[in-house]
Amino acid sequence: MAVQITTDRLMDVAKRRTGLHDFGDDWFMDPLEALVGFINREAGLQQADGGPVERIIAALTDRLKLTQLLKDQPAILDEDIQVAGVIVGLPRTGSTMLHRLLASSPQLTSPYWWETTFPLPLDGEAPGDPTPRQELAKQVVQDLLTAWPDFESIDPIDAMEVAEEIILLDKTFLSTTWDSMMHIPGYGFWQAEQDHKRAYRELRVWLQVLQSQSPWRRGRKWVLKTPHHLLGGLGGLITVFPEATLVMTHRDPAEVLPSYCSMCASMTINASTTYRRETQGAYWTKRFVDGLKHFEAIRAGLPAGKVIDIDYRRTVQDPLGAGKAAMQAMGLAFGPGDEAAMQACVAANAREKRPRHKYSAETFGLTPQGIAADFAFYEQSVAS
Repeated sequence: MAVQITTDRLMDVAKRRTGLHDFGDDWFMDPLEALVGFINREAGLQQADGGPVERIIAALTDRLKLTQLLKDQPAILDEDIQVAGVIVGLPRTGSTMLHRLLASSPQLTSPYWWETTFPLPLDGEAPGDPTPRQELAKQVVQDLLTAWPDFESIDPIDAMEVAEEIILLDKTFLSTTWDSMMHIPGYGFWQAEQDHKRAYRELRVWLQVLQSQSPWRRGRKWVLKTPHHLLGGLGGLITVFPEATLVMTHRDPAEVLPSYCSMCASMTINASTTYRRETQGAYWTKRFVDGLKHFEAIRAGLPAGKVIDIDYRRTVQDPLGAGKAAMQAMGLAFGPGDEAAMQACVAANAREKRPRHKYSAETFGLTPQGIAADFAFYEQSVAS
Protein backbone atom coordinates (compact mmCIF):
# COMPACT_ATOMS: atom_id res chain seq x y z
CA MET A 1 0.00 0.00 0.00
CA ALA A 2 1.29 3.43 -0.92
CA VAL A 3 2.40 5.80 1.82
CA GLN A 4 0.09 8.75 2.50
CA ILE A 5 1.29 12.14 3.70
CA THR A 6 -0.46 15.18 5.18
CA THR A 7 0.28 18.89 5.03
CA ASP A 8 -0.15 19.17 8.81
CA ARG A 9 2.55 16.60 9.51
CA LEU A 10 4.94 18.10 6.98
CA MET A 11 4.51 21.56 8.48
CA ASP A 12 4.84 20.24 12.02
CA VAL A 13 8.14 18.53 11.14
CA ALA A 14 9.44 21.78 9.66
CA LYS A 15 8.45 23.68 12.80
CA ARG A 16 10.16 21.18 15.10
CA ARG A 17 13.36 21.23 13.07
CA THR A 18 13.62 25.01 13.08
CA GLY A 19 11.94 26.00 16.33
CA LEU A 20 9.99 28.54 14.26
CA HIS A 21 6.24 28.77 13.68
CA ASP A 22 5.56 31.66 11.30
CA PHE A 23 5.42 30.68 7.63
CA GLY A 24 4.56 34.23 6.59
CA ASP A 25 1.94 34.85 3.90
CA ASP A 26 -0.06 31.63 3.61
CA TRP A 27 -0.70 31.95 -0.13
CA PHE A 28 1.51 28.86 -0.63
CA MET A 29 -0.98 26.62 1.18
CA ASP A 30 -3.17 26.11 -1.88
CA PRO A 31 -0.33 24.78 -4.08
CA LEU A 32 1.09 22.76 -1.16
CA GLU A 33 -2.26 21.11 -0.47
CA ALA A 34 -2.75 20.45 -4.17
CA LEU A 35 0.71 18.87 -4.42
CA VAL A 36 0.11 16.64 -1.39
CA GLY A 37 -3.26 15.59 -2.76
CA PHE A 38 -1.82 14.57 -6.11
CA ILE A 39 1.01 12.71 -4.39
CA ASN A 40 -1.43 10.71 -2.31
CA ARG A 41 -3.61 9.89 -5.31
CA GLU A 42 -0.98 9.24 -7.96
CA ALA A 43 2.61 8.91 -6.76
CA GLY A 44 2.51 5.56 -4.99
CA LEU A 45 5.18 6.73 -2.54
CA GLN A 46 7.23 3.95 -1.03
CA GLN A 47 8.57 5.88 1.98
CA ALA A 48 7.19 8.56 4.26
CA ASP A 49 10.70 9.87 4.81
CA GLY A 50 12.04 9.41 1.27
CA GLY A 51 13.65 12.00 -0.96
CA PRO A 52 10.49 13.68 -2.31
CA VAL A 53 8.96 14.10 1.16
CA GLU A 54 12.22 15.40 2.61
CA ARG A 55 12.40 17.91 -0.22
CA ILE A 56 8.94 19.24 0.69
CA ILE A 57 9.94 19.52 4.36
CA ALA A 58 13.16 21.32 3.40
CA ALA A 59 11.11 23.81 1.37
CA LEU A 60 8.87 24.43 4.37
CA THR A 61 11.83 24.91 6.72
CA ASP A 62 13.27 27.47 4.33
CA ARG A 63 9.95 29.32 4.27
CA LEU A 64 10.04 29.52 8.06
CA LYS A 65 13.64 30.73 8.06
CA LEU A 66 12.99 33.27 5.31
CA THR A 67 10.10 34.79 7.23
CA GLN A 68 12.29 35.16 10.32
CA LEU A 69 15.21 36.56 8.33
CA LEU A 70 13.06 39.30 6.81
CA LYS A 71 11.80 40.23 10.26
CA ASP A 72 15.39 40.50 11.49
CA GLN A 73 16.81 42.17 8.38
CA PRO A 74 14.04 44.05 6.53
CA ALA A 75 16.65 46.00 4.53
CA ILE A 76 17.13 42.88 2.38
CA LEU A 77 13.97 43.92 0.54
CA ASP A 78 15.75 47.12 -0.56
CA GLU A 79 18.21 45.16 -2.72
CA ASP A 80 17.91 46.23 -6.37
CA ILE A 81 17.41 43.19 -8.60
CA GLN A 82 17.70 43.57 -12.36
CA VAL A 83 17.29 40.50 -14.57
CA ALA A 84 18.99 40.92 -17.94
CA GLY A 85 17.87 37.65 -19.48
CA VAL A 86 16.11 34.37 -18.85
CA ILE A 87 16.78 31.15 -20.76
CA VAL A 88 13.36 29.59 -21.27
CA GLY A 89 13.91 26.69 -23.69
CA LEU A 90 13.01 23.06 -23.20
CA PRO A 91 15.43 20.89 -21.21
CA ARG A 92 18.33 19.24 -23.04
CA THR A 93 18.57 22.12 -25.56
CA GLY A 94 22.03 23.40 -24.65
CA SER A 95 20.55 25.71 -22.04
CA THR A 96 22.94 24.65 -19.27
CA MET A 97 26.03 25.46 -21.33
CA LEU A 98 24.57 28.77 -22.48
CA HIS A 99 23.66 29.60 -18.89
CA ARG A 100 27.20 28.94 -17.69
CA LEU A 101 28.62 31.01 -20.55
CA LEU A 102 26.46 34.00 -19.73
CA ALA A 103 27.00 33.70 -15.98
CA SER A 104 30.77 33.79 -16.53
CA SER A 105 30.53 37.37 -17.83
CA PRO A 106 31.80 39.99 -15.36
CA GLN A 107 28.62 41.94 -16.13
CA LEU A 108 26.25 39.18 -15.07
CA THR A 109 25.52 36.86 -12.17
CA SER A 110 23.44 33.73 -11.49
CA PRO A 111 22.59 31.59 -8.48
CA TYR A 112 25.03 28.83 -7.59
CA TRP A 113 23.84 25.30 -6.85
CA TRP A 114 25.07 25.43 -3.26
CA GLU A 115 23.18 28.62 -2.50
CA THR A 116 19.93 27.62 -4.17
CA THR A 117 20.04 24.43 -2.10
CA PHE A 118 21.11 26.25 1.08
CA PRO A 119 20.12 29.89 0.52
CA LEU A 120 20.17 30.85 4.18
CA PRO A 121 23.19 30.86 6.54
CA LEU A 122 23.59 27.83 8.78
CA ASP A 123 23.55 28.23 12.55
CA GLY A 124 26.92 29.59 13.66
CA GLU A 125 28.02 30.47 10.13
CA ALA A 126 30.32 33.49 10.08
CA PRO A 127 28.95 36.42 8.06
CA GLY A 128 30.49 36.49 4.60
CA ASP A 129 31.87 32.95 4.85
CA PRO A 130 29.48 30.42 3.27
CA THR A 131 32.08 27.63 3.35
CA PRO A 132 29.95 25.42 5.65
CA ARG A 133 27.07 25.55 3.17
CA GLN A 134 29.37 24.90 0.25
CA GLU A 135 30.85 21.83 1.93
CA LEU A 136 27.40 20.56 2.85
CA ALA A 137 26.23 21.06 -0.73
CA LYS A 138 29.20 19.10 -2.07
CA GLN A 139 28.20 16.21 0.20
CA VAL A 140 24.60 16.43 -1.01
CA VAL A 141 25.78 16.20 -4.62
CA GLN A 142 27.88 13.17 -3.77
CA ASP A 143 24.93 11.52 -2.04
CA LEU A 144 22.70 12.32 -5.00
CA LEU A 145 25.11 10.71 -7.43
CA THR A 146 25.34 7.68 -5.17
CA ALA A 147 21.55 7.32 -5.10
CA TRP A 148 21.15 8.09 -8.82
CA PRO A 149 24.39 6.86 -10.42
CA ASP A 150 23.21 7.64 -13.95
CA PHE A 151 22.56 11.29 -13.14
CA GLU A 152 26.08 12.54 -13.86
CA SER A 153 25.78 11.40 -17.48
CA ILE A 154 22.49 13.30 -17.78
CA ASP A 155 23.18 16.58 -16.02
CA PRO A 156 26.54 18.21 -15.21
CA ILE A 157 25.63 18.81 -11.58
CA ASP A 158 28.28 20.63 -9.52
CA ALA A 159 27.74 22.23 -6.13
CA MET A 160 30.01 25.15 -7.04
CA GLU A 161 28.55 25.86 -10.48
CA VAL A 162 25.64 28.11 -11.41
CA ALA A 163 22.28 26.39 -11.21
CA GLU A 164 18.65 26.72 -12.11
CA GLU A 165 16.48 28.92 -9.92
CA ILE A 166 13.90 26.11 -10.05
CA ILE A 167 15.30 25.00 -6.68
CA LEU A 168 14.12 28.32 -5.23
CA LEU A 169 10.76 28.06 -6.97
CA ASP A 170 10.33 24.59 -5.45
CA LYS A 171 9.66 26.39 -2.17
CA THR A 172 6.44 27.83 -3.63
CA PHE A 173 5.16 24.32 -4.52
CA LEU A 174 4.50 25.54 -8.06
CA SER A 175 7.38 23.84 -9.83
CA THR A 176 8.13 21.32 -12.55
CA THR A 177 10.55 19.63 -10.16
CA TRP A 178 7.72 17.81 -8.45
CA ASP A 179 6.32 15.99 -11.49
CA SER A 180 9.87 15.33 -12.70
CA MET A 181 10.78 13.39 -9.56
CA MET A 182 7.41 11.74 -8.84
CA HIS A 183 4.70 10.15 -10.94
CA ILE A 184 2.08 12.87 -10.46
CA PRO A 185 0.80 13.75 -13.95
CA GLY A 186 -2.31 15.41 -12.55
CA TYR A 187 -0.15 17.87 -10.65
CA GLY A 188 1.95 18.67 -13.71
CA PHE A 189 -1.07 19.67 -15.79
CA TRP A 190 -2.64 21.48 -12.82
CA GLN A 191 0.39 23.62 -11.99
CA ALA A 192 0.85 24.63 -15.63
CA GLU A 193 -2.61 26.24 -15.54
CA GLN A 194 -2.06 28.24 -12.33
CA ASP A 195 -1.25 31.92 -11.93
CA HIS A 196 2.46 31.96 -11.02
CA LYS A 197 2.87 35.66 -10.24
CA ARG A 198 3.12 35.10 -6.48
CA ALA A 199 5.76 32.42 -7.02
CA TYR A 200 7.90 34.76 -9.12
CA ARG A 201 7.52 37.63 -6.67
CA GLU A 202 8.88 35.25 -4.08
CA LEU A 203 11.73 34.30 -6.43
CA ARG A 204 12.67 37.99 -6.59
CA VAL A 205 12.84 38.00 -2.77
CA TRP A 206 15.15 34.98 -2.82
CA LEU A 207 17.40 36.78 -5.30
CA GLN A 208 17.45 39.74 -2.92
CA VAL A 209 18.49 37.38 -0.12
CA LEU A 210 21.34 35.96 -2.20
CA GLN A 211 22.50 39.38 -3.33
CA SER A 212 22.44 40.74 0.23
CA GLN A 213 24.86 37.94 1.21
CA SER A 214 27.14 38.69 -1.77
CA PRO A 215 27.70 42.46 -2.09
CA TRP A 216 29.94 41.85 -5.12
CA ARG A 217 26.75 41.15 -7.06
CA ARG A 218 25.45 44.68 -6.70
CA GLY A 219 25.67 46.44 -10.04
CA ARG A 220 25.58 43.18 -11.97
CA LYS A 221 22.47 41.94 -13.72
CA TRP A 222 21.05 38.48 -13.19
CA VAL A 223 20.66 35.79 -15.83
CA LEU A 224 18.26 32.98 -15.02
CA LYS A 225 17.44 29.62 -16.54
CA THR A 226 15.02 26.76 -16.07
CA PRO A 227 12.63 24.88 -18.40
CA HIS A 228 9.96 25.43 -15.75
CA HIS A 229 9.41 28.90 -17.19
CA LEU A 230 8.21 27.28 -20.41
CA LEU A 231 6.36 24.43 -18.68
CA GLY A 232 4.30 26.49 -16.28
CA GLY A 233 5.57 29.84 -15.12
CA LEU A 234 5.95 31.99 -18.23
CA GLY A 235 3.11 34.41 -17.49
CA GLY A 236 4.41 35.03 -13.97
CA LEU A 237 7.97 35.43 -15.23
CA ILE A 238 7.25 38.20 -17.73
CA THR A 239 4.97 40.00 -15.26
CA VAL A 240 7.48 40.06 -12.40
CA PHE A 241 10.62 40.50 -14.54
CA PRO A 242 9.38 42.66 -17.44
CA GLU A 243 12.90 43.96 -18.09
CA ALA A 244 14.29 40.52 -19.00
CA THR A 245 15.06 39.35 -22.52
CA LEU A 246 13.81 35.82 -23.15
CA VAL A 247 16.39 33.45 -24.62
CA MET A 248 14.66 30.55 -26.37
CA THR A 249 16.96 27.59 -26.98
CA HIS A 250 15.99 25.08 -29.69
CA ARG A 251 16.83 21.46 -30.46
CA ASP A 252 15.20 18.59 -32.33
CA PRO A 253 12.48 17.19 -30.00
CA ALA A 254 13.59 13.68 -30.99
CA GLU A 255 16.83 14.42 -29.12
CA VAL A 256 15.21 16.32 -26.27
CA LEU A 257 12.19 14.26 -25.25
CA PRO A 258 13.70 10.78 -24.68
CA SER A 259 16.67 12.32 -22.87
CA TYR A 260 14.42 14.16 -20.44
CA CYS A 261 12.32 11.05 -19.85
CA SER A 262 15.55 9.24 -18.96
CA MET A 263 16.45 11.91 -16.41
CA CYS A 264 13.01 11.72 -14.81
CA ALA A 265 13.26 7.92 -14.69
CA SER A 266 16.53 8.12 -12.78
CA MET A 267 14.88 10.28 -10.10
CA THR A 268 11.49 8.59 -9.92
CA ILE A 269 11.96 4.87 -10.29
CA ASN A 270 13.09 4.21 -6.71
CA ALA A 271 10.47 6.46 -5.09
CA SER A 272 7.22 5.43 -6.76
CA THR A 273 5.32 2.16 -7.17
CA THR A 274 3.15 3.69 -9.90
CA TYR A 275 5.92 4.88 -12.21
CA ARG A 276 6.01 3.18 -15.62
CA ARG A 277 8.67 4.04 -18.18
CA GLU A 278 6.41 3.19 -21.10
CA THR A 279 3.92 5.94 -20.17
CA GLN A 280 6.43 8.74 -19.64
CA GLY A 281 6.87 9.58 -23.29
CA ALA A 282 3.19 10.41 -23.75
CA TYR A 283 3.11 12.48 -20.56
CA TRP A 284 6.13 14.63 -21.34
CA THR A 285 5.08 14.94 -24.98
CA LYS A 286 1.86 16.57 -23.82
CA ARG A 287 3.65 18.78 -21.29
CA PHE A 288 6.22 19.93 -23.86
CA VAL A 289 3.63 20.52 -26.58
CA ASP A 290 1.42 22.53 -24.21
CA GLY A 291 4.39 24.60 -23.07
CA LEU A 292 5.60 25.37 -26.58
CA LYS A 293 2.14 26.36 -27.80
CA HIS A 294 1.64 28.57 -24.76
CA PHE A 295 5.01 30.21 -25.40
CA GLU A 296 4.14 30.96 -29.02
CA ALA A 297 0.81 32.48 -27.98
CA ILE A 298 2.51 34.77 -25.44
CA ARG A 299 5.37 35.57 -27.82
CA ALA A 300 2.94 36.88 -30.41
CA GLY A 301 2.01 39.69 -28.03
CA LEU A 302 5.54 40.66 -27.01
CA PRO A 303 7.45 43.57 -28.57
CA ALA A 304 10.08 42.94 -31.23
CA GLY A 305 13.45 42.04 -29.76
CA LYS A 306 11.99 40.65 -26.55
CA VAL A 307 12.93 37.08 -27.56
CA ILE A 308 16.16 35.78 -29.09
CA ASP A 309 16.32 32.27 -30.57
CA ILE A 310 19.51 30.21 -30.23
CA ASP A 311 19.85 26.79 -31.82
CA TYR A 312 21.54 23.96 -29.92
CA ARG A 313 24.00 23.43 -32.77
CA ARG A 314 25.19 27.02 -32.51
CA THR A 315 25.80 26.66 -28.77
CA VAL A 316 27.84 23.51 -29.40
CA GLN A 317 29.74 24.65 -32.49
CA ASP A 318 30.20 28.35 -31.70
CA PRO A 319 29.61 28.85 -27.96
CA LEU A 320 31.23 32.28 -27.81
CA GLY A 321 29.11 33.42 -30.75
CA ALA A 322 25.98 32.18 -29.01
CA GLY A 323 26.96 33.90 -25.77
CA LYS A 324 27.77 37.15 -27.56
CA ALA A 325 24.47 37.12 -29.45
CA ALA A 326 22.52 36.57 -26.23
CA MET A 327 24.33 39.36 -24.40
CA GLN A 328 23.80 41.81 -27.24
CA ALA A 329 20.10 40.90 -27.34
CA MET A 330 20.00 41.79 -23.64
CA GLY A 331 21.42 45.22 -24.47
CA LEU A 332 24.88 44.47 -23.07
CA ALA A 333 28.18 45.20 -24.80
CA PHE A 334 30.45 42.21 -25.38
CA GLY A 335 34.01 43.13 -24.48
CA PRO A 336 37.40 41.46 -24.00
CA GLY A 337 36.57 40.55 -20.40
CA ASP A 338 33.41 38.74 -21.47
CA GLU A 339 35.24 36.89 -24.23
CA ALA A 340 38.06 35.75 -21.94
CA ALA A 341 35.60 34.58 -19.28
CA MET A 342 33.58 32.60 -21.81
CA GLN A 343 36.68 30.99 -23.30
CA ALA A 344 37.62 29.78 -19.82
CA CYS A 345 34.08 28.52 -19.29
CA VAL A 346 34.17 26.50 -22.53
CA ALA A 347 37.48 24.93 -21.53
CA ALA A 348 36.11 23.96 -18.12
CA ASN A 349 32.88 22.42 -19.45
CA ALA A 350 34.06 19.99 -22.11
CA ARG A 351 31.34 17.37 -22.63
CA GLU A 352 33.84 14.52 -22.95
CA LYS A 353 34.71 14.92 -19.27
CA ARG A 354 31.36 13.37 -18.33
CA PRO A 355 30.04 9.85 -19.00
CA ARG A 356 27.94 9.44 -22.14
CA HIS A 357 24.19 9.57 -21.55
CA LYS A 358 22.58 6.35 -22.78
CA TYR A 359 18.85 6.00 -23.35
CA SER A 360 16.30 4.64 -25.82
CA ALA A 361 13.18 6.42 -27.07
CA GLU A 362 11.33 3.12 -27.31
CA THR A 363 11.81 2.52 -23.58
CA PHE A 364 9.45 5.43 -22.92
CA GLY A 365 6.84 4.48 -25.53
CA LEU A 366 8.22 6.90 -28.13
CA THR A 367 9.02 6.53 -31.82
CA PRO A 368 10.79 8.97 -34.16
CA GLN A 369 7.70 9.09 -36.37
CA GLY A 370 5.42 9.84 -33.44
CA ILE A 371 7.67 12.60 -32.11
CA ALA A 372 7.89 14.18 -35.56
CA ALA A 373 4.12 14.21 -35.87
CA ASP A 374 3.50 15.58 -32.38
CA PHE A 375 6.00 18.41 -32.82
CA ALA A 376 5.40 19.24 -36.48
CA PHE A 377 3.87 22.59 -35.43
CA TYR A 378 7.06 23.45 -33.55
CA GLU A 379 9.42 22.52 -36.36
CA GLN A 380 7.37 24.75 -38.68
CA SER A 381 7.43 27.69 -36.28
CA VAL A 382 11.21 27.41 -35.83
CA ALA A 383 11.74 27.20 -39.59
CA SER A 384 9.67 30.32 -40.12
